[in-house]
Amino acid sequence: MGIISTAYAEEAAQAQQGDLSMIIVLTICMIAVYFLFMRPNNKKRKELQKLLDNLTVGDEVLTNGGIAGRIVKLPDNREYVLLSISSGEVMQIKRNYVVAVLPKGTLEAVSVEKSK
Repeated sequence: MGIISTAYAEEAAQAQQGDLSMIIVLTICMIAVYFLFMRPNNKKRKELQKLLDNLTVGDEVLTNGGIAGRIVKLPDNREYVLLSISSGEVMQIKRNYVVAVLPKGTLEAVSVEKSK
């Protein structure tokens, strides 16, 4: 009986060692996923939210649909933005579709009406 119980004890010790190494590997993988994917995503999301919070009338912006325009009004509901895309043309878009604030004068530099 002594041989069976020592063999079982050795096998149990090896199984515990294997379980511990698996937990360590999974922990390292979870830490790597956090630093490689989740942290940069959170940083980008915070930067975009800061950009959206700092929008002002007169800013030249680019939407995720590729439309460039100048903000003419920021309604009180803070969900929509009114953009002037050309002389007399105003469109209403959701605020979270704005992806970038363009440097001042960009719209005049690329204006189609100016070249006519």
